[in-house]
Amino acid sequence: MAMQANSCGHEWVVELTCQEDESHLDSALIDVLGDLLSVDNFAIYINKHVTLQAPPILINTHSNLTYLEPNQAQLILNKATPSKTRVIHTTDDVTTYIPVNHSDTILGVLIIKTKQLITDRISALAMYILNVYANQLWILHKSRLDPLTGLLNRQTFDKKVMEIVTGNGFLLPREQADTKRCWYLAIVDIDLFKNVNDTFGHVVGDGVIAQVAKLIKNNFRIEDYAFRYGGEEFAIVFQSQTNTDALNALTRLRQRVASHDFEHIQQLTISIGFLELQSADTVSGIVNQADMALYHSKKTGRNKVTSCHELTLSKEVRISQ
Repeated sequence: MAMQANSCGHEWVVELTCQEDESHLDSALIDVLGDLLSVDNFAIYINKHVTLQAPPILINTHSNLTYLEPNQAQLILNKATPSKTRVIHTTDDVTTYIPVNHSDTILGVLIIKTKQLITDRISALAMYILNVYANQLWILHKSRLDPLTGLLNRQTFDKKVMEIVTGNGFLLPREQADTKRCWYLAIVDIDLFKNVNDTFGHVVGDGVIAQVAKLIKNNFRIEDYAFRYGGEEFAIVFQSQTNTDALNALTRLRQRVASHDFEHIQQLTISIGFLELQSADTVSGIVNQADMALYHSKKTGRNKVTSCHELTLSKEVRISQ
């Protein structure tokens, strides 16, 4: 019996560690836990941001367990103890909470409801499988990052935008969010960046890129996505209720960059073009529209934010005249 358990455990580890896509990794984990637990009534909540404090999200949707809001799941995580299982008995069933650990940090929790207490062997093997999952999630997370800025890299951009426009992207619930939110894409470019490299050198230029990246991260929420798109260009995929709200968020970013005291060069500015993401769009079409709005910001004086929607309306007015 022990040989069979070791064999199964090895196969499960291989199944998890061979995954190179996060959604496939999640599916593999659900299948593995289903095989191990031999029950359907379990739920897994994971902090997908790994290194940042973020509300955990439910990654399996086939459980009969009551769905927990992120803040409720976070309360469970706050009570969890690394490498220690919690068990709560009620009259009708047993609820087992198994933490998902990575580097002494609890990233998530597996919740299992059964009629009988699960064995120590099953509980220990489940924790081991969850830790393997967390390590693979970390590896995938690191592979998506730009080494200079810590932002998501260009290779991740296309996939994330496609997930959103095809309906696979998600909007995390937010307290007091009564109005539907939409996804927006902004392309950000550092104005006259070539002058920085030519005058101060590429080391200073890299420092400027890293500082702008930090300002971008600090200006947006944890559930938004910031990318280093290439060179001195960035992309931001973020949520907002209206085009005006999106414009205001990007204007705040523009103003913060313009007022920031950069090392060696003191001040610089950025130009931005943005649009709302629509389900019928292709990634190349989306980027082309955002680039047109960015180009308008550049050619009309720089240090500006241009909405593709407003740019389109302006053109329609000129044509009608």
